[in-house]
Amino acid sequence: MLNSEFEYLRPFEENDLVRLGKKNDGGYIISKKSLDNDCCLLTFGMNNEWSFEEDFVKYKKSNFVHIYDHTVGLSFFIYRLYKSIKRLFYFKSSLSNVKDKLKELIKYIKLPKSKITHFKYRISNEASPLNKSLSDTINRTSHNGKIMLKIDIEGDEFKILDDINFYSEKIHTLIVEFHNLDINLNKFEKLIKEINNKFYIIHIHANNNTGLGTNSLPKTLEITLLNYNIFFKNNKRINKKFPIKDLDYPNNPFKKDIEIIFK
Repeated sequence: MLNSEFEYLRPFEENDLVRLGKKNDGGYIISKKSLDNDCCLLTFGMNNEWSFEEDFVKYKKSNFVHIYDHTVGLSFFIYRLYKSIKRLFYFKSSLSNVKDKLKELIKYIKLPKSKITHFKYRISNEASPLNKSLSDTINRTSHNGKIMLKIDIEGDEFKILDDINFYSEKIHTLIVEFHNLDINLNKFEKLIKEINNKFYIIHIHANNNTGLGTNSLPKTLEITLLNYNIFFKNNKRINKKFPIKDLDYPNNPFKKDIEIIFK
């Protein structure tokens, strides 16, 4: 159970929550209103999983996605396949694993023919030919409406989100996975309270891969927020516990999901 000091994380009620992406790591909860609001998704962080983005482009013909991840490219997927084949000879892999890695590679090769575009840049405010800022990525969409922003960049989210409120007029939905909260708690609390001036939390889920901190707060949290000016209708804070049955699923299916209960 979370202490009252974490009341700022208690979500507001929305009765139209849906899941995009697969039923473990890679899936996130959003409001259906977010899907109906506009057609652009901007994603920071990709790795080998983009089922959320695939579900997003399937929802409406006009939907499109820009993904930024400097760690991923053709060589990344070729190496994953090579490593799986090599491990097969040492009985540390399997034919099904090799098949999965081959599917990943083929899917990535076909990505340019889809409505999902991958840009191999690091998301950073530091000036460099290899970096793009939040402002750069929003401008590159050439989208006149508002966007959905999804961030999972293994700790760098704190740097990117420092000035997120300056872009609140361009963002209708914000989905963030926050990492290392046992180390970054003060930074996290300050940031969330600042973001809460423009956005309100509608869903929260613990990533069960990293467990709990000493204060019972999960070390990794997935949080979905909506823009106050667009969506808020005097919503009430919810009393239910998380995860929500048939909506949330453990990131690691071989571990029990982490319960979040507010006092």
